[in-house]
Amino acid sequence: MPEVFCVDAVGARIGIDLSGLDEVRAAAIRQAWADAAADGIPDVVVTPADAPVESMLSGLSQLVTITAIDAARGQAWMLHAAGLANETGEVVVLVGPSGRGKTTASRVLGREFGYVSDETVAIEESGRVRAYRKPLSVIEDPALPKAQVPPSAAGLRPLPDATLRVCAIVLLDRRPDHDGAPEIEVLDLGDALGDLVEQSSFLTHADAPLQFIADVASAAGGVRRVVYREADELVPVIAALMDAGPAVLPARTTPAQSGWEPASAALPQAVASTPGAAPRFRRADWADHIELHDPDRVAVLSVDTRGRGTVRVLAGIAPAVWRAADGASLDELAAAAVAAYGTPPGPDAAPAVLVAVGALLDAGLLVSDEPRLRRRDDVAWVDRDDRVYALALDDVDGRPRLLEGTAAVLWDWLDDPVTLTQLSARATEQSGALDHRVAEDVAVFVAELVDLRLVAPVGEPGH
Repeated sequence: MPEVFCVDAVGARIGIDLSGLDEVRAAAIRQAWADAAADGIPDVVVTPADAPVESMLSGLSQLVTITAIDAARGQAWMLHAAGLANETGEVVVLVGPSGRGKTTASRVLGREFGYVSDETVAIEESGRVRAYRKPLSVIEDPALPKAQVPPSAAGLRPLPDATLRVCAIVLLDRRPDHDGAPEIEVLDLGDALGDLVEQSSFLTHADAPLQFIADVASAAGGVRRVVYREADELVPVIAALMDAGPAVLPARTTPAQSGWEPASAALPQAVASTPGAAPRFRRADWADHIELHDPDRVAVLSVDTRGRGTVRVLAGIAPAVWRAADGASLDELAAAAVAAYGTPPGPDAAPAVLVAVGALLDAGLLVSDEPRLRRRDDVAWVDRDDRVYALALDDVDGRPRLLEGTAAVLWDWLDDPVTLTQLSARATEQSGALDHRVAEDVAVFVAELVDLRLVAPVGEPGH
């Protein structure tokens, strides 16, 4: 029967198979992972690599972490972060990319507070925190892999005998030239979302993840940024945050209850059903969104074909455009923007809305029923001195078409599939003047390129 050593990693029980190891390597694993040892039947069993002790322990740490995060996906908000707890279980979560001082701060502060993790902190819907007291990776010899040291052996304090609950989310910003006491700033959630999402694992596997982040931030009194120089200066800051007590999270709101449903599928990229009809626009598939106020914004989480999530915060007139894009025309989107924000000074709203729609199309947040256009493959062209000479290869009697200025720029944009709306929006924005005549000129020019067999809708002969 295999010998399995079980550890607790962000709530998952990971079994480490010791059966094929000699006693020296088995003992090294038990010692390194002593602070995370757990009873019970493992959820997943992993096998250490057959390697020297130092390399085996280093690889095992990564293997357990990846396995544990995968096992816990969809069950909690998992942050690549450090966590510290006081005696009653209030946890301050320290977030930051590599180089911002997170690891150093967690090890310094872990001598003053209960050490939760320096790798991953998982926050459940109730606000409960899952600890991960993995071995610390310590450089003892630059020529060797990092040593794996249990937190207790490094002088870090044990977990309190209490339920761990989140009380604060802190973005660390260590600056060697910072002068004076640490500076604390409560951030607008829209400004903090990018950093939080970047440091999150499997965010797109959770239900309404942006709403949960917003709930945690609100219950914790906002996301804070702390600018500091030395980690030991953070002790009173962390203590004060813990004294405020745990964050009390509201009952969850599912996407269906929020009143917004993701589009079931993108509109087909084909010519509009009625010849000459104005294009219509719809929100592309999205995983979650939250409304941000003062000023009015919308944060949208979308997922690419590889399952990677991206959050974009829409500002200006884009929120009204995105909300109204449910099979709407440009005129209807302009009316929605005016209704939300009033009539703009100077030119009418249509060109500004066109630019906003183009940006949302470029970002993959809107789709339209327009054909996507691209340069034909059977076209010869050269780019010389910011001028383009293009000729359809089947036009034996033709002459190369000279494209310069804006025409040459449009030709460059047609390297990838793009709609007429996107081309018109980009040209309008680049012109610096919100003038509807720019879009009209682009439409005439593109139609000419199609007639000359230099450009064609994707899917037609020539591609």
